[in-house]
Amino acid sequence: MRPLPDSRTVTPDELRPAAQTFHDEGWRLITATTVPRQAGRTVLYHFERGERLRHLRIELPPDGSVPSIGSIFPGAFLVENEMRELQGLAVTDLAIDYGGRLYRDFDGMEGWAHDPLRDATSAFEAAGLARLDACVPVAGTVEVRPTTTRVPPPGAYRPASGDGDGDGHGDPPGDGREPEGR
Repeated sequence: MRPLPDSRTVTPDELRPAAQTFHDEGWRLITATTVPRQAGRTVLYHFERGERLRHLRIELPPDGSVPSIGSIFPGAFLVENEMRELQGLAVTDLAIDYGGRLYRDFDGMEGWAHDPLRDATSAFEAAGLARLDACVPVAGTVEVRPTTTRVPPPGAYRPASGDGDGDGHGDPPGDGREPEGR
């Protein structure tokens, strides 16, 4: 499997030092992703600085685990608890451990009508996706991605001027005329 640009594969033991380097260089943790596979799982941590994205990738066997990076990026506790509860990923040394109570339905996890890990694996494979590299699904040998992921520059988007019926829904504020300079 070829690595994506700006993606680095690390072992679970290398995750914390790599995350610390990103932190020290001013990168921000955006989120993390786990993709269940029959042969294990792929875990991706996604970081941003300016307009650049970088990713740390960990390939795990079915019984593998990752250490929490919550001591480095405090906000990681939410996504790490989520990956553990919804995907069954073993995360060690969580900074804040919800102990299986982050997501509950009225009957608790025992009352769920589906197995999140099994259903995610089967949905991924049923879609014909061969792999997931930094959130870019691949069907066969073709990467499935939008034409762009760039955010338009400020001022590039101009909201619609409203429906003009004067009821206040979808109409511009004031007398209904567009502001000067638009």
